[in-house]
Amino acid sequence: MQCAEDHQTVLVVVQSVGIVPEDQFFKIYKRITSVSQVTIRDSQRLLYIRYRHHYLAENNEWGDFQTHRKVVGLVSITTCSSAKDWPQTAERFHGHKEVYSSTLYDSRLLVFGLQGEIAEQQRTDVAFYPSFEECSDVERRVEDFVESIFIVLESKRLDRATDKSGDKIPLLCVPFEKKDFVGLDTDSRHFKKRCQGRMRKHVGDLCLQAGMLQDALVHYHMAVELLRGVNDFLWLGAALEGLCSASVIFHYPGGTAGKMAARKPSISHPADAGKRHRPGRLTTLTDYRQKRGLP
Repeated sequence: MQCAEDHQTVLVVVQSVGIVPEDQFFKIYKRITSVSQVTIRDSQRLLYIRYRHHYLAENNEWGDFQTHRKVVGLVSITTCSSAKDWPQTAERFHGHKEVYSSTLYDSRLLVFGLQGEIAEQQRTDVAFYPSFEECSDVERRVEDFVESIFIVLESKRLDRATDKSGDKIPLLCVPFEKKDFVGLDTDSRHFKKRCQGRMRKHVGDLCLQAGMLQDALVHYHMAVELLRGVNDFLWLGAALEGLCSASVIFHYPGGTAGKMAARKPSISHPADAGKRHRPGRLTTLTDYRQKRGLP
């Protein structure tokens, strides 16, 4: 089910906390997932969201390698009928957040059935509803939640895209690599280029998710050159995959998969983006190199 556009999405997990009737959960889940793309105010960029109601925590460990695998948002759905049950419900919610705490940008808890003093308190991360039938603003709250995710994403993109001369760039790793780099000379030129290449690839991922398609292409290309120079083949493959995905998104702004047919083109796409080559022939990487006079 993977398609190029998945690289452009941010991952949000929607889960139940405690006992929630399955039919009611999926009723709310369907409404949440209807908010699949949000135009960010002021910037006019589009943020695309991919939802999952089940996601293994170990998959999250690959988030540095490909940021679209990283859980950045959590929406929990729960029922709570009385004020005395609220402390336990809140504790369970915090337990759910702990599972993805290393990557989470923001989270929300939707509480159904609780009324009274607690429900009347204004909280950013919690929304109270009298029942599953009386929740008309679920979609609006999800849109606000997505905008808060964008703010964190954008700050990370800007922070990591800024060239900090003299700062030591951390080495991003996939889970099985961590033990392989113990005892390596971290001051060698080879090691530093590996760190630079992986970070460039990572910034390319963040740019793609943040709606900065042209910037993503530039960072991916730089990552490819750096990683090829140090024979870092796993991350080179990931950088090429990112570059190809960004190129496909550029040339097919309406989407390449059936499920993406209703996708609204991002404002960063030129009007003739889909007409640059014959249908069915993906020469996007070649086009990109020729356009910039690259070999």
